[in-house]
Amino acid sequence: MNTIRNDLKTGNLRRFYALTGTEDYLRRLYLNKLSQAIIPDESSMNRTIFDGNRTDPIEVIDAAMSPPFLADRRLIILSDTGFLKSSSILADRMPEFPETTYMLFFEKDCDQRNKLYKYIEKEGHVAVFETMRDADTVSFIANRLQRYGLRITEANAKVLLEQCGNDLTGLANEIDKIASYCDGRDEVTATDIRTMTSVLSQGQMFRMIDAIVSGNKKQAMSLYRELLLDQTAPVAILRNLINNFYNFSMVMRLSRKGISAFEIGQQAKLPSGAVSRFLKAAKNASIDRVTEAVERGRNLEAKVKNGDLPDRVAVELYLTQLFSVQ
Repeated sequence: MNTIRNDLKTGNLRRFYALTGTEDYLRRLYLNKLSQAIIPDESSMNRTIFDGNRTDPIEVIDAAMSPPFLADRRLIILSDTGFLKSSSILADRMPEFPETTYMLFFEKDCDQRNKLYKYIEKEGHVAVFETMRDADTVSFIANRLQRYGLRITEANAKVLLEQCGNDLTGLANEIDKIASYCDGRDEVTATDIRTMTSVLSQGQMFRMIDAIVSGNKKQAMSLYRELLLDQTAPVAILRNLINNFYNFSMVMRLSRKGISAFEIGQQAKLPSGAVSRFLKAAKNASIDRVTEAVERGRNLEAKVKNGDLPDRVAVELYLTQLFSVQ
């Protein structure tokens, strides 16, 4: 990571980078940084993306051998192709690629014995992003909250870490929700954290969204009651529903533009699993209804924050409203 930071700072970019490891948030962050540094214009025809293990290496080679159009560089992004784990003719052809071709490999898993891996390690750079240490994650929490003008003590940052774990993608989402909840104040308390980050898994939220979209009121209400029995704060349920409907609407809008699942994840800053679930649910959903769900939720959340409506009443009213427009 330090090597990439230095390359970005100095502008001395290598032609080949492999971003690997289990920490998806940091991998995406530096993929975006490198991509922007190589070709600032995201819509450029000199940027080609290959996604998935069915990627044809011949097509990659053809793209890599093509000169850039009215530009100095051509960028090839390869996501989860498996080329860094299995044998491929790509490794033998890499030395032939013109100096104008830059390649970013975005692969969670790799084999260090792989010929392509060794070539990138020698001629470019391989960056491995693993789970951060707790001390570094605490700093991440404080720095992200600082963007919103919010302070947090080290003790309370550790409370958030204990509540959510140190997956940075999940943490970033929780921090954003907490910042919204604490809007107008300057410090995050332990009570704020426990209110907004009760034990509520993304899987539970997806099941609720699926039930709502499919019109299964009985299932949605059953899941809601389960969350209450688990002592999940109603305001946390409300906020999570709003956040998920918002992400759902983004995925639907981007999908309508013909953008690939990988690119949707990049632009919406969502993990691939979440994008897949939203795309599946989108088959039974109307984008107008999903957008309306976001607005209805925000209106109710504002009433809760202003003290005009109890949080549990707001959630149950929200669910009633969502099913009333089926």
